[in-house]
Amino acid sequence: MPITNAQEKFVHELADMYDAEHQFLDALHLMQEEASDEKLRAMLDEHAMQTAEQIRRLDRVFAAIRTSPQRQPCVGARGLIEEASRMMEEAQLPEIRDAVILSAATKAEHYEMVGYRDLIDGATLLKIGGAARLLTANRDEEVKAARKLERAAPRIEKAAA
Repeated sequence: MPITNAQEKFVHELADMYDAEHQFLDALHLMQEEASDEKLRAMLDEHAMQTAEQIRRLDRVFAAIRTSPQRQPCVGARGLIEEASRMMEEAQLPEIRDAVILSAATKAEHYEMVGYRDLIDGATLLKIGGAARLLTANRDEEVKAARKLERAAPRIEKAAA
């Protein structure tokens, strides 16, 4: 999709994030199945529910700009997921796999945080009513999820060691 102005850039980035959220939701389900640590599984389950809600908020942002929800293939999300999948397959012990999953989920959260920051800036610049609030809610959930994962890292990494 060509990008010739700020509105088109916003729509492109929104469609990219929409695709990323869908990809990450599928990946969260896979990681949840592969995780052996119960607390990690619970965090992934909680974030999967949040991600589904985030997708619904993105639907509302599309509605605010009078555009049907669309997915622009997100190569960044695909790369993060492919890397995580490969490492999960290579992990020889459940504890190592848990550490891989934790790292992959944390990377995804940070990727999304930056994407939402850009979308918030775009919605504010374009004065898209209500969109910045919806996007900020998504970004805030990503920040909280990243912090929660980061707090779990020492415990998961210690088990992997």
